[in-house]
Amino acid sequence: MTRLASLLAVLVAALLGGAGTAAAATWQPYPLPAPPGGQFPTPAGYVSDLSFWAPNRGLMAVSGNAAVPAGIYVFDGERWRQLSTVCGGGIDARIAWAGPTEFWVISTPSGRANSGQGLCRFKDGEVVGSYALPNVPGFDDVVWAAACRAADDCWFGGRGGISGDGSQAGALHLHWDGRDVRVVYGPQGRGVSDLHAFRGRILESTHVGVGPDDTLATPPLLEPEATPALLHGIDGTAFRNDPFVPAPLSGVRDDAADLRAIDSDGTTAWAVGGRTLNGPAATAGPPERPPLVARLGGDGSWRELTLTGPAASITTAAFGDVAVLPGGGGVWTTVTELPTAGLSTNGEGAQPRVALLRPDGSSEVHDLAGPADPLRGAATRIACPTAGDCWLATARGYLYRWTDGASYPVDGEPAFQGLIATRPNEAAAQVIPDAPPDDDALRNQAPPLDITPLKPEQRCGRPPAIVTGVRKPLVRGLQRRVRDPRARLVVRFRVTRRARVQLLGKRGRRTVAKSSWKTFAKGRRSLQIQVRRSRWPKQLAMRTKELGTPPCAPLGGGDDATLLTRSAPSTR
Repeated sequence: MTRLASLLAVLVAALLGGAGTAAAATWQPYPLPAPPGGQFPTPAGYVSDLSFWAPNRGLMAVSGNAAVPAGIYVFDGERWRQLSTVCGGGIDARIAWAGPTEFWVISTPSGRANSGQGLCRFKDGEVVGSYALPNVPGFDDVVWAAACRAADDCWFGGRGGISGDGSQAGALHLHWDGRDVRVVYGPQGRGVSDLHAFRGRILESTHVGVGPDDTLATPPLLEPEATPALLHGIDGTAFRNDPFVPAPLSGVRDDAADLRAIDSDGTTAWAVGGRTLNGPAATAGPPERPPLVARLGGDGSWRELTLTGPAASITTAAFGDVAVLPGGGGVWTTVTELPTAGLSTNGEGAQPRVALLRPDGSSEVHDLAGPADPLRGAATRIACPTAGDCWLATARGYLYRWTDGASYPVDGEPAFQGLIATRPNEAAAQVIPDAPPDDDALRNQAPPLDITPLKPEQRCGRPPAIVTGVRKPLVRGLQRRVRDPRARLVVRFRVTRRARVQLLGKRGRRTVAKSSWKTFAKGRRSLQIQVRRSRWPKQLAMRTKELGTPPCAPLGGGDDATLLTRSAPSTR
């Protein structure tokens, strides 16, 4: 059953059941149920995605907290409850529906891994596929966007850059073709911000830079762009640049805006964003400019929407997520000063704010909590399964609902009734055949023995370290008289042989800044990362990748120190 058919079936059932539009829709807090063993409603931690197949079948990815495990919540038309305690959590978790009982989640790896990324494939009430992305050949960074055209055609997009072996450059994508997850690089290396399936295509929005909060790395572009091209399309497996570019503004750089989210109702599509937090324009801090909104017309062309009303005067924030109101009534967007992916998990100290945008450009802005109210967190995700029913989630795990009073039949689909607590071993092969294997009973016979004397095996110790002589980090470019100043940490070191090296800044287990991968020849080298005082790293670490065959060191000698850690300098 398609998503449109599911929607129509639910709406017809709601009307026959007496659901109506007795009152105008308003935004109201929607408490989550108490966790097992608890007595009071409890927020679920950072909500990184919110997505609906039908009004009575929705999913929410949560980071969890002391009372609620990280995982996936499900809405059945009557209430939210935890569906899964695996395959959720993290600011970059994303959900992509592949069918009525099948969906993918960008997640974290299973087991004891506390960093990195993974993919989970849910089908018919269980996790049938689990992938640790570093184990995918060619994978080298991070993804934070997801969309499926069909069960055998799903796409995931993320950071721009160069592949680990240096052979490919562009925007990192992963493609599920029904059997395998493969790495694909889009030709234009601006970081992917969102993916959305629309009429047989994948619509793609991008950042100006290589990622949501990276102001240092330069995107690798196959074709030069005078003004950043922020919208792409994927037709089959071919990437196409859309000619849309933001209209020039007096006193504002052409690269001062990016697009962060796309949504559609199957008829038209909207893309929203605003002032960029990445790329050269944000090096000295986010530029000030109004939000950016583009709408896909009936002729297949994107056009910028000129805003009027309160939203037009916003200059120190941007639109972060978007939900189209089915039927052409406009869109709801979140208003945020922060990126919705990447390293930052801030937003807990803000209050939720949303804007209603109409097709004629008129707007409304709504603050869902006052300055004196308890902190709810910035609005992170928004979704509208119908024109009179929308949901909003926050960085602290609170929910709000905008509804005209409609109710829906409870979803009894068995795939969403239990609690999913296990996932497959992602270190094993994740190939799911379409048909039973051929009869291979005779293949179990032992092959003839070919006895050939073996050459003595050369035994080597661990190769010498790639990086040595790491010097004390230097602070450069520290901003003055700024509330949350930026600075550059520069680390000098020696490379003993050709390799790729990356510098990371860490606070405990969390990575708060990282450089792009650089290929170095032997000699004295340096790397730098950009940091803020509020997210100042406590340690610095280096990751290295061998590009050739390492030398054979004598047994008992050498050192493979691919991780070098040192306390970061203080700004005090």
